[in-house]
Amino acid sequence: MKTSIIPRIQRGCTSLFLGLSVFILSVGSVIADNIVTNGTTLRVASGTTLVSSTTLTLQNGSTLNNQGTILLSGNLTNQNVAASNLGAGTISMAGTALQIITGQNIFGNLTLNNAAGVNLNGNTSVNGIFTFTNGRLHLLAYNLTMGTAATVAGPPSATAFVAATGTGQLRKSFSAVGSFTFPVGDNIGTAEYTPVTVNFTGGTFGSGNYVGVNLANLAYPGASGSYINRYWNVTQSGITGFTCNATFKYMPADVIGTENLIYCVRIIPTAVDYFSVTNAATDILTANGLTQFGTFTGVQQLANKTLNLTARIEGLYIGGGNMRKAQGVSGNQFPGTTADQISVELHNSASYANKIFTVNNVNLSTTGTSTITIPGLHSGSYYVTVRHRNSIETTTAAPVSFAGGTINYSFSSPAQAYGGNLQLMAGGVYAIYSGDVDQNNAVDTGDMTPVDNDASNYLGGYIVTDVNGDGGIDTADMTIVDNNGAAYVTAATP
Repeated sequence: MKTSIIPRIQRGCTSLFLGLSVFILSVGSVIADNIVTNGTTLRVASGTTLVSSTTLTLQNGSTLNNQGTILLSGNLTNQNVAASNLGAGTISMAGTALQIITGQNIFGNLTLNNAAGVNLNGNTSVNGIFTFTNGRLHLLAYNLTMGTAATVAGPPSATAFVAATGTGQLRKSFSAVGSFTFPVGDNIGTAEYTPVTVNFTGGTFGSGNYVGVNLANLAYPGASGSYINRYWNVTQSGITGFTCNATFKYMPADVIGTENLIYCVRIIPTAVDYFSVTNAATDILTANGLTQFGTFTGVQQLANKTLNLTARIEGLYIGGGNMRKAQGVSGNQFPGTTADQISVELHNSASYANKIFTVNNVNLSTTGTSTITIPGLHSGSYYVTVRHRNSIETTTAAPVSFAGGTINYSFSSPAQAYGGNLQLMAGGVYAIYSGDVDQNNAVDTGDMTPVDNDASNYLGGYIVTDVNGDGGIDTADMTIVDNNGAAYVTAATP
C-alpha cells in the first residue's frame, strides 16, 4: 500500500492513472480538499481502491474514469455543467458525518455506507448496483434514476434506504415487463422503511422511460374513519399501454382506527379508485390491474357525497335564467338538457395551489345546474373551482364544507364567488365571465386574435372560439371578448 498526501490533482497532468491496489488521498490539519482540475482525467483502474478522506471535487472540464473502487469519507462535488459519467466502478459513500453528493453524476455502482446519511444535491443516475449497507440517502428536491440494468443489493432495511419525502423521486427505467422494489421510506422522527413494488405484466417501454416514487409520512388530506397515515406518489413517463400490479408497505404505527376496514385506494389523478382490503398480517396495500398510476394510500371505504352546483356561463346565457345548448356542426353538441360541460375542482383550504380532486366532463344543464359525485374520502372544507372551455375559471368565495352527504352551492351573486368575480346579466342573473379562449386566466388580445381569425375563415362548430356557443364564429363572439378585455377581466383565486 502506498500512502500519499495529495491535496490537488493539477491541470498540468492531463491523465492521472491510479493502478496501485490502494491509493489514499488524505489531508492534514491545514490541507484542503482533493481537486481534479479542469482538463484533467482521474483514472482508477479495475481492481484498485482510491481512498479520499475529504471532499473530492471535479472541476468543470475535468473527468473521473473510475473502473475500480473509490471510498469517500467526505463529499463528492461535481462542478461539470453537463451530466458526467463517473465510470463503471464503485463509489462508496463511507463517511461518519453527513455527506453531500453535488452535481449531475452518473454512477456505475453506488454504495451507501454512512450511518449519518447522505444528501443529494443534483439529479443523479445509477446504471449498475446500488448497495445499501448503512444510512439513508435523502433525495430532497432531486431525482435519482436507476437505469434499465440497475439493481439493488444490501438488502435495504430500516437502517439503509432512500428517504423520499421531498419533491425528488426515486426513479427506475424498464426495458421490458418485470418487477422492481423501490427501497423508499422516511427519516422523519423514527426512520421507517416503506417500500413500493411495481410488477409490469404488459406495456411498451419507450426510450428514457421511468417510474418515479416519493411519499409523505402523513395522512392524505381529508382522510377520516380508519386510514393509513402515509401516502405514496407514483408517476411514469414513456410507458404506454401498460398493465401493472403494485404493493405498498406501511408501518403498524401508520394505522389509524381499525386496520381490517382499510382498502388500498388511488386518489389522484382524477377519481378515487378502491382496490383490495389491506393485508393486516403483512401491513401491505395491494393495487392490481393498474393502467395508470397516481397517489396511493389506505382508507376506509366511505359513502360518496353529492355536490349540487349551480353556475351559468355568460356566453351561453339567453335570459330568464336559461342558457342555450352549445352547438356543434350538425346541431346540439350534447343530448337532453345539457348546455355544455365544465370541470370541477376541489382545492386545499389552506393552500389553494394544492388541488385535491378533479372531475371533468360534468354536464351543465340549460338552467345552470350540475350534479357531481364526490368520493366520501373528501370530507374536509375545500375551495371549489369551475372551469369552462372558453370562460374564466371561477372559485367559491370561501372554502365549502363537505362534512355532510349532500352539498349545495350556487354562484348566484358576487358574494358567492372569490373576488366577486361574476358578470351581471339581464334580469339580475349573475354568470361566469366568458371570452378566455386561450385559457390563460385573462381576457385580452390573445383571445381576440383566434376569434377574429376563425371568423374570417368562416369556421363553425363546437370550437373554443365560438364564445356564445351558437355554432358560428362572428361579431357576437368578438363583442364578448372585446367587452371583457376592455374591462380587464381576469381570474380571481385565493
